Amino acid sequence: MARTDGAGTGGARSGGAYVVRDDGGPSTGTQPGNVDKLYPYTLRGLTDALEEARFRSFAGPPQVVLVSGEGGLRVIRRFDRGREAPAQDAAGS
Repeated sequence: MARTDGAGTGGARSGGAYVVRDDGGPSTGTQPGNVDKLYPYTLRGLTDALEEARFRSFAGPPQVVLVSGEGGLRVIRRFDRGREAPAQDAAGS
């Protein structure tokens, strides 16, 4: 029997998403990059977004992973040259 009370939804949050884009933070002096893809707000979405950002940072500019929610975008990870780097929170504001 299916549950209708929302239990068992895997922790997905309505309206949330993970975003990967070029870092346009204060340290780079550039505007934030375009959003190429939104990842669902699930554990799988998070791991896919982190993997995508890491790989994109190997050959291109630093990448940031942001979480989108009711309060806007917030930087949760930053990758530079394939490695995690300190995140500048201003990049997601």
